[in-house]
Order: sequence, then structure tokens, then C-alpha cells
Amino acid sequence: MRKLLGLAAAALLATGGAALAEWPEKPVKLIVPFQAGGTSDQMARVLQAGAQESGALSQPITIVNVGGHYSIGSRRVMEAEPDGYTFLIIHIALMGGEGTGALDFGWRDFEPVAGAGEFCLAPMVRKDSGIDSVEQLLAKAKDEPDTLIFGANLGAINHLAGLMLQEQNPGAKFRFVQIGGGTANFTALTGAQTNATVLSGAEVVNFTLLPDGSENPEAQIKPLAYTGAERFDGLPDLPTMAEEGYDMQFCVKSWVFAPKDTPQEAIDGFAAAMEAATETDRYQKFITDKGFADVFLKGEALQQDLESTWTAIEPIAKLATQK
Repeated sequence: MRKLLGLAAAALLATGGAALAEWPEKPVKLIVPFQAGGTSDQMARVLQAGAQESGALSQPITIVNVGGHYSIGSRRVMEAEPDGYTFLIIHIALMGGEGTGALDFGWRDFEPVAGAGEFCLAPMVRKDSGIDSVEQLLAKAKDEPDTLIFGANLGAINHLAGLMLQEQNPGAKFRFVQIGGGTANFTALTGAQTNATVLSGAEVVNFTLLPDGSENPEAQIKPLAYTGAERFDGLPDLPTMAEEGYDMQFCVKSWVFAPKDTPQEAIDGFAAAMEAATETDRYQKFITDKGFADVFLKGEALQQDLESTWTAIEPIAKLATQK
């Protein structure tokens, strides 16, 4: 792998193209624009370890967590020197921030490098809610608009998914409230502080099933459907939204970006290192444990994925700005 990357660099230099000799010559920084411990941080670290184990890079990858709003770390990468040594890992929040106007920049202000892993979501209600299907949930949200409290992290993944869900039945309207991420929303729904939310497939398994896969009788919440194209292996009895008659898919990948004008050698080299990382046993165990789909994208396939995702997310994100 290293020899091939070196040959590619030599070829580019010989033809006069912009390239870096013997990339990488020093450690590569991967910026995580969130605090340590979250999904993006976990993905970054398993990719880091996988790249090292595979020997795909001659230099280590250094993870740098940037706390506060994710715009801070994202902007740091956007404004970094495009020298091939700074990369960003983030998810659909980057598009959500642009679509809502919370950010004055977006995904097209970066160079796409790779996309890895994918998880999808499940609308959740309490078991004692009297709601047993997405149809019943949306009917109640339409008949009694703005009364069902939907727990979310406003402007982020679960908020966008909730907005997309309510759009499946024109006139349906949830009352979105700031709760936070998966664990916080599980707690709020269990405690009847909210009436609905969405959780990832892995979170549903963790919060509603016993270790042997049977239903946890003490769980007070239940999923109604799954937003993936196919049923989730961890919840084989849970129908997809399509099976329930709704044209809704909402799944989230981890995307890696570089600053604009980063040399192609570095982009291709880092993408190759990420791809090698996804082939390691460590990574495969990670995505299995987390309920992620084994997806890897680069080049034109990645560009098409970004464009199609933006087409779906932009109008939904704009709904988040409406009062």
C-alpha cells in the first residue's frame, strides 16, 4: 500500500500536477468536532486503530476532539492549511446546520474523502401510550397538533428525523423540545416527560431487549418501525417504514472531509487508509456491536451520496426554522 501511494505521488510530480512527495511525512490529524465518547469519536478511534493495524499509513493518525458546538471544530478544518494533514469526521449534522442557517458554511466547502458505517433510527413511544403503529402516531399528531411532545436535540439528527416523520402525514405536528441525545431521550420517554422520540437501532436493542435478545419486560418504551431500507438484524420483527407504507429512509453515515484544495494524493491516500481500516476485525466487530451497516464510500460514489442526502435533508432542515 505504501509503495503504491509513493508511486502515485511520483507519477503526479512527473506530470507537473500538484502533489506531496512521500505523503504522509508526519502524523495526520483527524478532527472530531464533539467531545470524546460520542458516536463520531468512537468511529474516529476505531478507524484510527484499524488504519494502524492494517499498515495502510506510514505515519500515525492523531485524534483531536474539539468541544463546544460542532461548528467550531468543523470551521477549524475548513480554515486549515490544505496541506494534506488535517481531516474532519462528522455526520449529517453538518448538513442540518447549513440547512437551518445555524452555519454559514456547509459540506461543499470541504473536499469529500470517505464515508463509513451507517445507522438508522426507530420512532419510539411508551408502551402505555395506546399507540401501536406509525399510522396511529401520525394520526394523533394530526388530530391533536402540537400536543405530542417529541424529545430531540434541536437541529441535530433526532430533530431532523422527527421532522421528516411528521411530514409523512400532512398536517401532523409534533411539539419538539430540547432533550439531547439517545440516552437523555430514553430517560425522558421512560419518565413520561416526552411522548415520542427516535433512537438508533443499537440504542433500541440496548434499552428494550435482554442480552439473549428477548424483550425486556421492564422496558417501558417500544419501537414502531425502522427507517432503514431493510429490516435491522438486531430487531428482525420490526417493520421498515416502507413496509408500513411510508416513503421515508433516514440513515446516518460518518463522513470524512478535508479542507478545500487539499492535494489529491492526500485525499486518495487517506481514503485508502480508511478503507483498509474498515476491513480489519476490530472495525467489523465494532459495527456489528453498534448495529451499523458495513458501508464504505469514496470518489464518485461518495459525491453522489452527499448530493442525494443533501437533496433529502435541505427541505427538512428548513422546517426546523419555522415556528
